[in-house]
Amino acid sequence: MYYKIENKNCEVYKNLHDLRIKELAIEDENEVAIKEKTGLNFENSFGNHGQQNFRRVTQYSGLVFTEPEKVDGKIWIRHKEHSGVFVPNRKTKVGREMSDFLSNGLKASNYDRVIEILELEELRRFTLPFVEVVGEVIIIFLGDGHEPKNENVIEITKREFNDIRKQHCH
Repeated sequence: MYYKIENKNCEVYKNLHDLRIKELAIEDENEVAIKEKTGLNFENSFGNHGQQNFRRVTQYSGLVFTEPEKVDGKIWIRHKEHSGVFVPNRKTKVGREMSDFLSNGLKASNYDRVIEILELEELRRFTLPFVEVVGEVIIIFLGDGHEPKNENVIEITKREFNDIRKQHCH
């Protein structure tokens, strides 16, 4: 189900807006932390991108470095299936440390926070919530089982959701 929030003065808008801004800052901080830890710049990553996971920020399992010739083979090995992607070399202590850093050393958010802000019932089976700030509107995608009760969370069509979201891309 698709929703939007336009009332910038309501608590649900303020809380979701703050959450999403913090998550975007976490994304930037994590990229800086990876560059500092690896000593290398990367142009792409391998893993779960964006907010469609339990941590609501990109989860890294491999990187595409801008200067692959500088990659330390004790720490990284080439991915067997994906050209240009390096993953931590788990056969070495420093590789396992890098793997642990990528898995546990980066900042994260939590999908539960969206559930709490929207005051949704916990479901056994659900779709991970998607929240995006587009200009002055917040758009939300939730699984069919979740129905926000807050009057400021307005159900919209998929087409309207996508039209609003396209504004973000330009």
